[in-house]
Amino acid sequence: MGKETSIVEKLELIIPGFHGYKKKELIREDDRLIRGKVADLLSQAKRELERALQRCATVNCGQLMGIENLRKKLMMLESRIRHAEAGYRGYFDRIKFKEEELNRLLEYDAKMIELAEEILNDAKALNAQVANPQALSMAVLNLDDKLVNFEEVLSGRMSFAAGE
Repeated sequence: MGKETSIVEKLELIIPGFHGYKKKELIREDDRLIRGKVADLLSQAKRELERALQRCATVNCGQLMGIENLRKKLMMLESRIRHAEAGYRGYFDRIKFKEEELNRLLEYDAKMIELAEEILNDAKALNAQVANPQALSMAVLNLDDKLVNFEEVLSGRMSFAAGE
C-alpha cells in the first residue's frame, strides 16, 4: 500500500507549474496559478448554466430565474477570483513564512479547488435535469448551497491571506 498524497502533492498534480509556495520568488505566481485554476472551473460551470438556460427556455421550465441567479453568482465569483490582486498584498509581502501559515493557505487552496470541481459537476447535473422539474429544483438548490459554501471558503482564504 502506497503512502498518502499530501495537499501540496495533490495541488502539484492538479495545477501544472505549482510549487507549493516553496520558493519566495514564486509565491505570487503560485497564487495566480491557484486562482486561475479555480476561475477556469467556475467559468466552465457558468457555461454549463448558460446551456441549461437555453434548454430551459425551449421547454418552458419554471427554474429559469433560479438558474439565471446561479449564473450571475458564478460570474461574480469567477471575476472576484480571476481579478483579485496577485498575492493578496498583506500576506505575501511578509518576509518570513511560517510552515503552519503555509499549510493553512494550502488547505484553503485545496478546498477551493475541490468545491469548484463539485460546482462544475453540479452545474453539469443541473443541465441534465432541465426536462425534469422536480430534479431540476433540487439541482438548483444543491448548486446554490455549494456556491454559498464556496463564497465562505473564498472569504476565509482572502481574510487569512490579508493577515486578518
